Amino acid sequence: MRHWFIAATLVLGVILGAVAVACSDRAGGNTGDGTVVAIPKSTGGTEGGRDSIVQGPASRYAPAQADLPGNFDVDESQTFTQNISTFSSSYWFDTAQQGNELAQKWKIIDGFKVFYNPVGLAAAVLQGGYYINAEVYLFQDTAGAAQAFAYYQQRLSAVAGSESVKTRGLANQSAAYEIIAGTVASSSTPAVYDRFIFRRGNIVASVTTTGAQGKATIDAARNIAVIMDDRILGKRDSTEPTPIPTPEFHLQPTPEASGTAGAGS
Repeated sequence: MRHWFIAATLVLGVILGAVAVACSDRAGGNTGDGTVVAIPKSTGGTEGGRDSIVQGPASRYAPAQADLPGNFDVDESQTFTQNISTFSSSYWFDTAQQGNELAQKWKIIDGFKVFYNPVGLAAAVLQGGYYINAEVYLFQDTAGAAQAFAYYQQRLSAVAGSESVKTRGLANQSAAYEIIAGTVASSSTPAVYDRFIFRRGNIVASVTTTGAQGKATIDAARNIAVIMDDRILGKRDSTEPTPIPTPEFHLQPTPEASGTAGAGS
C-alpha cells in the first residue's frame, strides 16, 4: 500500500487537486457546454533563456483563473501557501525529517499549490476534460533550485509504472512523466496521470493533470507549465491568483537567505 500511495501521489499529486483546463486552441479540454476539443501538441514556450533569481511570493507564478480558458472552479480547500511544515511533510519526501533537512539544504523561501476542478468533474474527464494540480517552489538561489529539480526528477523516475515522456523542453530544465493507474471514478476507463516539471532560475514548478486514457496527454500539463514560465519571464501578468494566500503562512527564509532574493521579472 505504501508503494502504491507514493506512486499515485508523486506522479499525480492529489487527484482532488488537479486543474481541469477547458477547451481552447492551446489547451484543449471541456468547454463547459459538453463540447470537447482534442489537446493539440504543446510546442510553445521558451526553452533555455534567463537563468536568474526572481522575487516572491511563489503564488505570483501559479496559473490564475484568468490565464486558463473555459469553465473550471478553484478548489479553495486544496489551494494554499506552503509553510516549512507542510512542505517537509509532503509526498515529495519519505519522512518529515528528510523534508526538513532538504528544505534547509536547498534554502527554500516560499511555496504555493493551486488546484482547479473541471466543471462536471469526473463526467467532464470522461469527455476529455482533466484536472490540474500546479505547484511552485521558490528558492534563495539557482543552485538550490537545481538541486531540488534533480531530486524531483530522480524521485519521479523511480516510481513504479512511471514512464518518461518526450516533449519539447521548457525553461532551464524540464522533464515529463506519465503513469496509467486505476480508473476515472467508478467507470471502466483507465485514468492517466501526466506530470511536467521545470526549473526557471530559482523556481521549480510542477504541473500534474489527471484525465482519461486516450483523451488527456502530457501536452495539457505542458501547456499550463508554459503559462507559468511566461509569468516568471514577465510575458504575462504575475499578480497573485485568487484565492490570495494568507501572508503569515509563507515560508521563512533561512538566516543567510534574508534579503538576497533580487528582482527578476
